[in-house]
This record gives sequence, structure tokens and C-alpha cells, in this order.
Amino acid sequence: MAEAVRVAAVVPWQRCVEFAARAYEAAGMPPDLARDAAEAIVDADGHGTVTHGLKNLRNYVTEITSGRINPKPNMRVVGGPKSAVIVDADNAQGHVAAAFGMRKAIEIAGECSVGSAFVRHSNHYGHSGYWSSMAVRHNMIGFAVTNASAGIAPFGGKQGLIGNNPPSWAIPTRVVDPSKKLPASEYQPVFLDMALSVVAANRLDIYRRRNEPLPVGWALDKDGEPTTDPIARAHGGSITGVAGYKGIGMAVALSMITSFLGGSPPDSRRLQPDGKRIPGTTGHWFQAYDVAQFTDLEEFTRQARETRARLQASPPKAGFEHVYAPGDLENAKAIEHQRNGVPLEQFTLDDLAWVAEHVGIKYDLT
Repeated sequence: MAEAVRVAAVVPWQRCVEFAARAYEAAGMPPDLARDAAEAIVDADGHGTVTHGLKNLRNYVTEITSGRINPKPNMRVVGGPKSAVIVDADNAQGHVAAAFGMRKAIEIAGECSVGSAFVRHSNHYGHSGYWSSMAVRHNMIGFAVTNASAGIAPFGGKQGLIGNNPPSWAIPTRVVDPSKKLPASEYQPVFLDMALSVVAANRLDIYRRRNEPLPVGWALDKDGEPTTDPIARAHGGSITGVAGYKGIGMAVALSMITSFLGGSPPDSRRLQPDGKRIPGTTGHWFQAYDVAQFTDLEEFTRQARETRARLQASPPKAGFEHVYAPGDLENAKAIEHQRNGVPLEQFTLDDLAWVAEHVGIKYDLT
């Protein structure tokens, strides 16, 4: 579920994109890569996934300017069979590498009906839902997942050894012209973007920045006991895994496929002794399915809309006004924020002002 935002300012969506793109360019990225990264990070806020939005821009820019991330990567295909590729991202910023990888998966799907791309030597790529939804712009079904730094304890354990490896699927509900890019709010796919812990690790960071305790059940201390400490992970603790044995098992399985097929180190081997992530060790896995090569595209999207409507029209249980289909909450946020602007918290605005000063661009968000 999207994190509630304590609104300090509401900024037009495209103004946010332009600011982030200028920041990335000033940090050393070529304009096309800066635009890819900017659109992806703002899309998270636009869909209400503030855990992966502009609050992270300061960290991304700092990693570029400090030399930890390569702003001008030589991304290239280095292997794979006919229907899949392995991409070396050359320590690119994660959004940049993900855009390259998902485009490759879409390109292959256009030729082979299904396309896969495994990306290695990348970094944190933001929210998975943006990448799976890229396929929808091409009338395709999309899938995306990334491995992540270890932070979830295995079932029955107390040491964080498993990454919060978030899968996402996106299903088109309308036929679109791939040559015409629409505002993100107009695609309205059925989609699922989920962390494999009770909450995303970045949500703990939001509570840290607010100087507030965590709700009970989100995190465990170093002894495996529930804690409200927002920096419990830094003290040897972990995030609570979702759905117990099977939810944590899904995180393990996705990590194995993503890491081992693409040639990335697994979750617990991506950290330095001091607990910091080793740059360029993140792996991603993307897939696209060209619906029209399987069945009639108009009929498929009609059935997707009807299925969603049937779920929405079912009677709600006590305490709920509506029944929701996957993606409803995020799609509603995208419509609202495309129309009225993206809400940002004060700590995010403070960080964006720091970014502007640090890279020498105009701060024009408030």
C-alpha cells in the first residue's frame, strides 16, 4: 500500500521530471539517460509509491558525483539465447540500466512473442511497477524484479540474509499506439507491485526521517524480536517477511533466478563488511509478452477490463467502501497527481534543495 504523505508542497508532475532530469545531467549523465532516470523516479511519487520516489534523488546524485555509480555507462548485451539477453550495465544508475533492459525484453518479444532480459552490474532501480508497466505501452504484458541487499531473515531465522526482491506484473486493459507516448495516468493497467516484506525498507527510512517509531510488526531486532526502531537493520536486525515461509521463499526463488542466470552476486554477498552496498552488484530480470502473438488483442484487453470491473462491483466487506482490483489504488493516485500535482514532504523538499545547490541548478519546486 502507498505510504501516506504529509504534504508540504504539491508540484506539477512534469516540473518534477524536469528538475530531476536537470539534476542528473548536472551530475554528469547524458540527456537521454537523465530523462529515463527522471521519468522513472517521479513515476513512483506519481503513483503514490513515495518510498521509491524523489526522496531518493539526493542519494542517487551523491552516488554519481562521488564516483560510486557510472553516469556514462557502456551498457551492452553480453550473452543469452535467442529469446533472452544478458545485459552488462557497466555500473549504471539503476533506472538507466532498467530502462535499457526492459526495452530489450520488449524488442525481443516483438520478434519471438516472449522476451527476457537479465541485467547485471546495475544499482537500485526504484519501484518495480514502472518497469513492468513499460510493456503496457507496447500492448504487452510486463514483468520485472530486482535482487536487493539482504535485509529479511529466512523463515525461522533472525539474521537478514535475503533481499526484499520485489516482483511486479502489468496487464494492458486498452489497445494503444506504441508510437504515441501518453501520460502515465492514461494507461490504467491491472498491475501488482509488491515488496516481499511487510513493508518496503525505504518506508522504514521515511519513519527515520520523520523521527517516529515504526508500527509494531514491521521490523525485528538482532535477536529476532519485534522492534519499533526505524534503524533496526543498521543494528543487526531485519525486516519482517510477508506471508511467512512461502512469502520469504518467493524472495529466495526470485533472487536465485535473477542473480544466477544474469551473473549477479546473491543478496547476502552484495554488502561490504560495514553493511554498505557494493556498487554495481544489483541484478534485474525483465520479461515482456506480446499479447497479439498469442490471441486477439482487442478481446484480451476487453476481458481484462471486464475482470477488473467484476472485482470492483462485488460487495465490500465491513469497513470497506469499495472492492479493489490490483493497481486500482496506484492508478487512482496517478490520475489525481497528473491532474493536481505530486505531493512532497518537507524532508524531500529539503533534500531536493540540497541537490540543486550541490550540482548547481535552479531550485524551482516551491
